[in-house]
Amino acid sequence: MAKQLKADGIAHETQKRITFTNPATAQSEGSLLVASGSIRDIFNHMTETQWSGTFPHKVGTKPVKRQNKRVKPIFEAFQERIKDYDQPRLSRLLDAIYKTRVIRIDIDGDEEAFNIFERTNARGMDLEVSDLLKTYLYQQKVPELDEKWDEIVKNADGTILKMLKYFYVSKNDYVSKSELYPKLKTYCKNVGGAAKFVEELCQFSTFYNIARKEENVGLIKDYFDAVDCKTISGDPDKYQRIHTSLQALRLFKVSQTYPLINAAIGSLVRTGGSSSRGAGKVLIKLLDTLEKYHFINSAVCGRVGNEVEKLYANFCKKFCESKDFEKTTNDLILSLRGKLASEEEFTSRFCEISYDSDPIQLIAYIFDRFNNYNLAPGERVAIYDPQTGVKRKNHNVEHFLSQKPDKETVVDSATQEVLDNIGNLLVISFRANSSLGNLSPSKKIQKLKGDLSRKTQNLPYVKEFVEKYGAKAETWDEQAIEDRARDMAKEGYGQIWKFT
Repeated sequence: MAKQLKADGIAHETQKRITFTNPATAQSEGSLLVASGSIRDIFNHMTETQWSGTFPHKVGTKPVKRQNKRVKPIFEAFQERIKDYDQPRLSRLLDAIYKTRVIRIDIDGDEEAFNIFERTNARGMDLEVSDLLKTYLYQQKVPELDEKWDEIVKNADGTILKMLKYFYVSKNDYVSKSELYPKLKTYCKNVGGAAKFVEELCQFSTFYNIARKEENVGLIKDYFDAVDCKTISGDPDKYQRIHTSLQALRLFKVSQTYPLINAAIGSLVRTGGSSSRGAGKVLIKLLDTLEKYHFINSAVCGRVGNEVEKLYANFCKKFCESKDFEKTTNDLILSLRGKLASEEEFTSRFCEISYDSDPIQLIAYIFDRFNNYNLAPGERVAIYDPQTGVKRKNHNVEHFLSQKPDKETVVDSATQEVLDNIGNLLVISFRANSSLGNLSPSKKIQKLKGDLSRKTQNLPYVKEFVEKYGAKAETWDEQAIEDRARDMAKEGYGQIWKFT
């Protein structure tokens, strides 16, 4: 900036405070600050006298893309702050910087240094648990900690505090935020040292990342391979079912299940079930139960996930201590059954699901589960497809009685009010949907029985709808829509999402 303002004297004096400068050539000969290895190459490049303000992909022959990602945003943020400075204002900024003082404290060892760090931090703004934990792990001299911690943070994807809490819960029991850091330190000591602790944390972060957002079912297979759970990784049906259950839990925005699932997987492997088909089926049963429970209680009835948070934490401890994985799983399922919303509550709330107020993805999920009930993963038709980046979904929501029906169809005001209700909805292929248009319900039944029957042959629930409600199409009204919503709720509670 001094150069841009043609303040050459300021530029020269500033350079002398950044690097060692050769008085004969006025060229820099190395930075006065020894920067961290994670940014050192790009930092040293920036300190050179002739640096132009650009960030190269390589310094010499060394790629510095990762270093750029760390330094460049900070540089640009500061540059944005001072872009309008004139020379007097720049001088005032430099004066303030030069009057800043740094206190140096000499200590005798690492332990004393970290004690001072924690005590001084307690007198200012609290550091995050992750900052304190990383500092503690540095104290323990964990090999390659920088690389491993980068991977952990990447897997946490902006939710490091939640991930650390879930990690602790998966290995122990419930913990509050205020207790998390000391509890993690204690666990680190008890588990066999910091290296073992970091290894476990890395593995959990991989699972956490997959559970939260993984769209590639192959990476779920890879995870179970990595934890030596061959009963899952060797069976495509099993890891595909785990994939679909995790998709559903993400849709319901329920993350309290993650430490529980991780603890259950650990229990399965530890108790010798990693190659047992029976143990694999029990794990699938657990995931299936969690999906059903949270669809009923969370997605439909609107109960908060916190109602089972401590129960799940308690069962994490039980899984960690269990010698009988199947019994512990069945005990958990029995506990969840006792907390399940009643059929009356579920029916009441289910019948309120509407195209205009509920997420389209939830409606697609509901019809996905109706259509694929009792089908093996390889036979399923993916009506619910949460993949990002897909411009056109294969299936669309269809109003059986159209929102804007043809001129021949008369809709009374009461029926108009419930057109978006789930009792008036179908999910069919987008090609079939465009063919139906705004035809009357009776004409749609004719087409679904006729030229569209082949386009919907992979959707058995559509065939069942035609058979069950086709005769009512001529008089499809408010009562018919509400009756169908109740029928769906009854079938859903009693069959589709019933605990088995």
